[in-house]
Amino acid sequence: MLPAVLALLLLWSPLQNERVEYLISQLTQHGFSLREAEALLHDPRLKVYPPRTVQPREVQWDQVIARLVAPESVRQGSRFLIQHQESLSRAEKEFGVAREVLAAIVRVESNFGQNAGRYITFNVFYTSLLRSAEEKRWKWAAENLVSLAAYCKAAGTDCFRIRGSYAGALGPAQFLPRSLQEHGYDGNGDNLVDPFDIEDALFSAANFLIQNGWREDPLGALGKYYGSAAGYPRAVLAYAEALGMPSR
Repeated sequence: MLPAVLALLLLWSPLQNERVEYLISQLTQHGFSLREAEALLHDPRLKVYPPRTVQPREVQWDQVIARLVAPESVRQGSRFLIQHQESLSRAEKEFGVAREVLAAIVRVESNFGQNAGRYITFNVFYTSLLRSAEEKRWKWAAENLVSLAAYCKAAGTDCFRIRGSYAGALGPAQFLPRSLQEHGYDGNGDNLVDPFDIEDALFSAANFLIQNGWREDPLGALGKYYGSAAGYPRAVLAYAEALGMPSR
């Protein structure tokens, strides 16, 4: 191991050492050199976010749906359907997911990309790597760090310039890096799955739904997209119907 990496490991507790060493091993197993891993972990912008002092409030889905189907919100969605008609039409034809559903997903997730998040995504998952109590959780964070680093390497992008939600979700469709790697789709044909590109975001959302049982169980597929059934599937379908999709 490089001296600089060894020096870094000495700064952390034995528990954190185990996790950082695991991250380094995963990076090197997925095509990164030790020097590249060192550069990420030695970057002065690397930080651990403080614990959240205010817990997120429970989502009131009936209120969310009421706002979604309000006239101005529906007009906003109609403009999106017109603006991205060609991309939505191709995604609908290829995957069999209604364009209104895809528009509804990016509306609910990020207000069509306007609220995609402001947190440095690498630091979000790095914080989870070091702070999570459960092994399954911190290894999940390591997987997302590796996937994020792989995306940044392919895109030629600085990892610390990538920003997303407080949970680490990226772009208009709010994909986690690991999920993007598994379900992402190159919608614009540039040989890069980019969560911040609207075409890739729409095609990736459609691909995720199809791979998670959309044809057999649309509500279940939408629940998996959100990570919880809750009221999310109802919200997406209510907005899709407000945009003109026939009731299911």
